[in-house]
Amino acid sequence: METRIKIAYIMPSMARGGAERFLLDLLSQLDRQRFAPMVILFKDRGPWYEELTALHLPVFTLTKKTWLGLGNIRQIYNLLKAESPQIVHTQLGGDIRGRLAAKLAGIKIIISTEQNINRAETWYRRWLKIITSVWAKNIVAISTAVAADMRRRYFLPARQCRLIIPNGLNLDNFPYQEERPRQTPLLVGAVGRLTAQKGFDLLIAAWKEIKPSGVKLLIAGDGAERNNLQKQIDNSGLKDQIKLVGDLTVISSFYRRLNLFIMPSRWEGLGIAALEAGACGVPVVASDADGLKDIVKTETGSTFPAGDIKSLGQTLTQALAAIHSKETKLKQRRLRALIVNNFTIAAVSAAYTDLYLDLWRQTYENTPSQ
Repeated sequence: METRIKIAYIMPSMARGGAERFLLDLLSQLDRQRFAPMVILFKDRGPWYEELTALHLPVFTLTKKTWLGLGNIRQIYNLLKAESPQIVHTQLGGDIRGRLAAKLAGIKIIISTEQNINRAETWYRRWLKIITSVWAKNIVAISTAVAADMRRRYFLPARQCRLIIPNGLNLDNFPYQEERPRQTPLLVGAVGRLTAQKGFDLLIAAWKEIKPSGVKLLIAGDGAERNNLQKQIDNSGLKDQIKLVGDLTVISSFYRRLNLFIMPSRWEGLGIAALEAGACGVPVVASDADGLKDIVKTETGSTFPAGDIKSLGQTLTQALAAIHSKETKLKQRRLRALIVNNFTIAAVSAAYTDLYLDLWRQTYENTPSQ
């Protein structure tokens, strides 16, 4: 291979989220001797933009001026024609605009990563993804649950979605700490976008029912449901026990403070926050939603049926009672081992490297000369 393979990554922005974290970590690991990555953000920069530019690669920031964002497609098309990447890799809203622009620009290799179970997806977005998916050589799922959902939702043939590559962590950013702080009050933490998907309203409702003594709950993140969640906290008389702490710059510092982590999601593609907490050695309680089943099991944590407020409260009560037990420590070690063996960004980067190279060889080395 005489020249580096040029890859254009297309997504809305560098907002705080699992897909954005995945991209940052993947780009930090990607072999620059083999690949020349560039990033197109078609909506805005987002809070992790500076972290992206610190990787010293070309970043193009566009502006989404209309609801449909039709102008974005032309902007992306013009960039792709000018930069001539061999591969386009899309995520999130980039799947629709990016795949269409790449097809129009004559890009031969289009890849997408499906990051979630899309239960809140509108009908028109679903059909646009179905239409544009025919141009993708591969659509990678981050979990078995996402793979099953996207095959059903987008009518994908097996040849397009044969790969499952989970998102991974840079473990250097999440040092393991088995001994949790012996403190009063105990701290339970939750992390995620403040949306219905994440189930924080269920957690607050369960907390109201059990009212654990000597325990506080910290919910980190921001999103559309922040005001509603704060009203729920205030109306439940829990403002002294539950705090919405907003977005955090260094999330590992948050995990170091916790005695227990909880993820009450209604649905979940994988559950990157559960991986982060587990990597740091925090005992994890999680719903049995979708991709979370790949992480939190009987031997690695405590689970409850997704959406079941009563079971959530009971499981949380039991986990708090056993917080310093030998069984809890054993689950901590098992979860950390699961993460080390299956969810590192080095392994994820290697899997995507193999995919990029395989598709490049199939497309270019096997193309008859004219």
